[in-house]
Amino acid sequence: MMTGIFKPADSGRGYILLAASLLLTAFMSVVLVCSFVAGHGSDNDFRYVKTRLCIKKVRQAVISNGGGFISDYGEPDNMTPFLPDTDSFTGALLNRQSVPAWQGWSYSGPPEEFWAGYRGGRYLAPFAGEWDDSPPFPHDFLDGWGNPVKVMFIQDTTPEHTVMEIKSFGSDGISGGAGSYQEDVKDIFYWKRAVTLTLSLDAESLGLPEGQNVDVEARLVYPFHGAVASKSQTKTLIITAGTGSCKYDFPVDPPGNMDPQKFPAGSRKIVFILKTDLGPWGGPAVDALLADRIILIPSCPAVSDPPEPPDPYPANEEVVI
Repeated sequence: MMTGIFKPADSGRGYILLAASLLLTAFMSVVLVCSFVAGHGSDNDFRYVKTRLCIKKVRQAVISNGGGFISDYGEPDNMTPFLPDTDSFTGALLNRQSVPAWQGWSYSGPPEEFWAGYRGGRYLAPFAGEWDDSPPFPHDFLDGWGNPVKVMFIQDTTPEHTVMEIKSFGSDGISGGAGSYQEDVKDIFYWKRAVTLTLSLDAESLGLPEGQNVDVEARLVYPFHGAVASKSQTKTLIITAGTGSCKYDFPVDPPGNMDPQKFPAGSRKIVFILKTDLGPWGGPAVDALLADRIILIPSCPAVSDPPEPPDPYPANEEVVI
């Protein structure tokens, strides 16, 4: 009787153990599958984050106000400096030896007192373990998936090369794509802009006659192809109650003149030169340097497709005689 009572119990316990074992196996399988999927996604997450960091590093190397290539060198000598199958600008950022002709450094002298050129040996530092200073040049800068990050100069509808695109082609390394990290990762912005400058001239101390005309040349100094360049415009201010104001528009050349229409972003200099003799009132003579100012031309996002020309950067300066 005792045996008959315990047999059904043992049989039930066996079924329970078998069911528990199958349930545990299924659970472990789910955990393993989830772990694989999570690990796979985590790996791509990491690569995507690194890619975003790559694009940020490239932008800083190109346009940083504290010493980016565009800030120092200005407009490159060639918008596509390398062979068609390597149409990326990162080589010039990674090592100045990539473009030997761009290694110069120039100084304009007075009254501009401006420097331009390729500063140091590189603007873009590779990640740890990715250094390579050996020829041949240019080298690539790789995104999180090991594909080259591209830097391309794009025409706006003017057309002028005012737009820069920094791009990773995503996990598949192919332009386009959608989902699963295959979509391109990019940053598009204007790296060149026109400048509108408003000058306020305070000549109250001179006691100039009411309605006196005063001509002032404003000279915008900037780097272009590694050398110092400038654009000048002279405007007439009418002195009223000791002060006068006027607006300068840069560029000053007709639309057909592309040398250049707009100016590279970064720290630029404005030099103000007197073109009217104010000696009779105790003021400075013709061609006297009235003042110089540093302005910061910022980059800005390119939001239209195709990109329209960027809005001019407005600057306001006051000069006291």
